[in-house]
Amino acid sequence: MILSLGLVFLVVLLTGVSQVLLKIGSRNGCSGERHFLAAYLNVPTMAAYTILLMVTVISVIALIEVPLKMFYAIASLNFVVVALLSWGFLKEEVTKGMGMGVLLIVVGIIVFNI
Repeated sequence: MILSLGLVFLVVLLTGVSQVLLKIGSRNGCSGERHFLAAYLNVPTMAAYTILLMVTVISVIALIEVPLKMFYAIASLNFVVVALLSWGFLKEEVTKGMGMGVLLIVVGIIVFNI
């Protein structure tokens, strides 16, 4: 069960990384007079899609032991990870409202699993 929970947290982290890569890929692909497929056919975007495929496989493996309700409670940490990664790597602003939302998600997960 511990290994499966570790896989769930890995899924959360990898999902956040893939979301940031999709944002980077969309920025790279949509600048200037480039072809409309450039947003989909660049290295960050393709890496993000590859990671999302891995996330799907890892999720199926983790769900062998982890109850579905616990999986989705922990998976809601994706919002926290994406907020932190976008702040750290993309230099996006984290507002007070976003901070409160992150705090509510974390508290909700703790209360849900008590």
